Amino acid sequence: MARLPHPLASDALTPAHAPVGGVWHHIFLDRFPDPLGFGFAASRFSDPRRNPAERFGVYYVGRTFEVAFLEAIVRDLRNGNPGPLVLSASDLDDYVHVPITVQARLNLVDLRGGNPVSLGLPTDAVHARSHRFGQQASLAVYKRSDRPDGIWYPSRLNGDENLAVYDRAIRKLSAGPRRKLGSCQELAPSLTAYRVALV
Repeated sequence: MARLPHPLASDALTPAHAPVGGVWHHIFLDRFPDPLGFGFAASRFSDPRRNPAERFGVYYVGRTFEVAFLEAIVRDLRNGNPGPLVLSASDLDDYVHVPITVQARLNLVDLRGGNPVSLGLPTDAVHARSHRFGQQASLAVYKRSDRPDGIWYPSRLNGDENLAVYDRAIRKLSAGPRRKLGSCQELAPSLTAYRVALV
């Protein structure tokens, strides 16, 4: 039996456009010098192919400081832990925050709201802890002839919006100054909201 093409491979998609001047948030380890750098480790929408010569890179930003903090630091550490989450303040200072500004309009595939359902995607593509279905969806999007810049999607951690920007579109972004995560004024509300204690 012939394998059916992925639903995102050729069908009409719901587009979304991240406007010029929009500011997003990125938190990463301070040891990496390029604030717009990316790796090829497995992630929600990374390339699932094994051949390094074929693989594309993905750069992630969050609409809010809070979701960037959750995605970079907390992730699944609270699973099964109803009490305070204890983190090392010194480990937190290994991370930095940079504001990311959209310099040219990003043309994105919209996977927010009910769009994944209407497109026939497995719900796990956006919401599951496993990355398998998200990676398959991302590969189909990346290979489209209309060359989308990435994917606009909700965080599975708190529902805030994230962008997964493909390597070919990172030139449309600019990074502001880096700040040690522990010195960010925005950090305290997130620590309180998610019951994170620093020691």
